[in-house]
Amino acid sequence: MTVSPALLETLKSIDDVKVFLKTLHDHFGDRMAIATSGQLTGEVILDLCVKAGFKPRVYTVDTKRLFPETLALFDAVEKKYGIKIERYYPDPAELKTLVEENGEYLFFDSKEKQELCCRVRKVLPNERVLRTLDVWVTGLTADQSASRQKMPRAEIIERVEDGKKRSLLKVSPLVDWPESKVREYANANGVPVNPLMNREFPGGWRYESLGCVICTTPIGPFESRRAGRWRWLNQDASKECGLHLPPPTHG
Repeated sequence: MTVSPALLETLKSIDDVKVFLKTLHDHFGDRMAIATSGQLTGEVILDLCVKAGFKPRVYTVDTKRLFPETLALFDAVEKKYGIKIERYYPDPAELKTLVEENGEYLFFDSKEKQELCCRVRKVLPNERVLRTLDVWVTGLTADQSASRQKMPRAEIIERVEDGKKRSLLKVSPLVDWPESKVREYANANGVPVNPLMNREFPGGWRYESLGCVICTTPIGPFESRRAGRWRWLNQDASKECGLHLPPPTHG
């Protein structure tokens, strides 16, 4: 797989982003898909695709612990855009073993147990999707956390699947959009928004990053955007579940 240098240039306007996405879709078709977890950026990317003249594949990993508001959002998105969001779930046998061996709330025990839970509930189901893709479109942005500030717009991920090497293009088209621009676009274009993202609690607390119900809490006015994820692990600034870490070297 080769990547045109034009793909890596700064996209200076909303029209540039639409052309960027349309070019990818024209070349890769259904081997390209948008990942959404109920965050605002995924729905904005979908809206940009529809305005560019095509309806892309969209998928989500349902960990079986998503907020009811997130599930309702997916229904609203499907209705508005006339699409079907592909749902991927943890393997039932793997999930049963995880709970039997470690307990229902293992993620409270240690960082390693949190990562194990995320691996079974999120990473492995996502791996199944990636096997069907050549282009993985994410809603990651540089202002989501310190660990994402230098994230590229497009990168080639070298994977090993069933003993064979394969390249995957990972694209984050809104990487340089601040949260204010994402929200401005959503409000101006009627993009469905998870109601939790618009809810403000006493003292200015609010949701800025959404994952599983137990593992996500609102953040305070002066906290980083992912501070509410696995709050008991505040000593770890990266706050990653494993989806956006380097891929395994075996498969």
